[in-house]
Amino acid sequence: MSDMRMANIDKLTREIEKLLSGEDVSEHLPPAPEDRDASWEIRVSDDRLAVYLDMYPSTGDGAPPDAAKICGKLAAMGVRNVDQDRVMALSTLCGEGYPASGEDSLVARGIPPQAPVPGEIEFLVLMERAQRAEDDDTPIDWKNLWITPSVHEGDVIARIHPPKEGTDGIDVFGNPITAVSHTVNRIRYGDGVTVAESGDGTVEIVSARIVGQPVFRDNMLDVLPLLIINGDVDITTGNIDFSGSVLVTGSVLEGFSVRAEREVTVQGWVYNARIQAEGSCVVRGGITGERAFISAGEDIRIGVVEHAAVSASRKLEVFGYALSATLEAGESVYVQGRNRRGIVSGSCTAGNSIEAISAGSPMESPTVLEVGRDPFRLRVIQELERKQEVFLDMQKKIEKAILSIKRNGPSLDLNVLTEEEKGKLALLVHYHGRMKASAAELGARIDNEKRASLGEHRVLPRVRIRDRIYPNVTLKIWGQNLVIKQQESHVSFTMDRDRGQIARGVF
Repeated sequence: MSDMRMANIDKLTREIEKLLSGEDVSEHLPPAPEDRDASWEIRVSDDRLAVYLDMYPSTGDGAPPDAAKICGKLAAMGVRNVDQDRVMALSTLCGEGYPASGEDSLVARGIPPQAPVPGEIEFLVLMERAQRAEDDDTPIDWKNLWITPSVHEGDVIARIHPPKEGTDGIDVFGNPITAVSHTVNRIRYGDGVTVAESGDGTVEIVSARIVGQPVFRDNMLDVLPLLIINGDVDITTGNIDFSGSVLVTGSVLEGFSVRAEREVTVQGWVYNARIQAEGSCVVRGGITGERAFISAGEDIRIGVVEHAAVSASRKLEVFGYALSATLEAGESVYVQGRNRRGIVSGSCTAGNSIEAISAGSPMESPTVLEVGRDPFRLRVIQELERKQEVFLDMQKKIEKAILSIKRNGPSLDLNVLTEEEKGKLALLVHYHGRMKASAAELGARIDNEKRASLGEHRVLPRVRIRDRIYPNVTLKIWGQNLVIKQQESHVSFTMDRDRGQIARGVF
């Protein structure tokens, strides 16, 4: 073997070792799926008023669930009034690859006791911003729309009132359920509050321990740390990275960033800057700039979006317009509009629904509206495919290197190879196996993600345009495209399951 070929193989070996040392894909991915029968689990709620049938689809060549066997098990348990039609429907859906859990898997229900009058939480300060309810034309409190709630040390933020008793019910097994004498206030308190009883001992008084943002989530009342930036985020403040919530009273200037483990509120604008919030994000002014970007683990509420990218894991609300922007939301996108401008050029993708005052423009600007696809899952699939391609390319390089060792003969003769060549050959064969196994693991993960994306088709997506949709707007729903040829008004779009095409309707 020539010195040049040996040098090339040494270079390839170093490249392989660098790739493998950078990331062992098996440490981050689940094992390849195996054949597994569909499984199910019967759950009885803690109050014995509901029975749930959790369904887990089969993988590979596994068998579907047996509805008759499930009904027999429920009868053996003594469950009364089982909805057998629901059991059959869930079994059929599970056989088609759709899991079931939560309220969707309810198969029997008892008669609940008459609900006692719950304990009352009387909030004495603003706890959250005004909310816009979907499909509700009731005016919202615009004054509170952009306010970030905050309190000072010692402020009384809430009073907790005791509950009243209820009456008895019957559980799913036919047994009486005695109503509790009173509803227990299962309110938890965080480190940011103090609790004291009123003079007569019937009311708990909750006060702020620190300066911060009052919150009530998951039955926990707390005051969270709030970092207030008085003015702009610029060279005088540097980039912001905070473990609580961040309130910027000014703007975030070009080139700077704000990251918070909870919420981010900007009362001004975001100019070619980046915002990352693990909770929700509110920008009162708007965001502008081709390098500007906002991402949030929950919801985003913003004034205007110009030439920027905005990505919310749940809901995205734009109370002005979006111009040449990239909008993404795992659930829904709502664009209120300004001066009859809504989504003008750019793209907008949402898992469930898009609602806007208008789409496109009289100049027929190219605009894309897509629903029925979770953009975050798509990025996961694309990243997995990219990684898989890297391993497949490396596998081909190794195969070429092995062929170069074989020399010019019709077959590989180990007897004519030097000890050094034999060592290199063994190493390449070992690496080839690792490349092949890693690519296969990634392929299995890709298949699992694509199968999970099919579950998104259980909810019928829609696009609703309150005023006008202009020509050259492309609608995408479940892989079907519709290009608007002429201006339309007060229209909605969804998928006709029977015809397999996008259908129009009234707003």
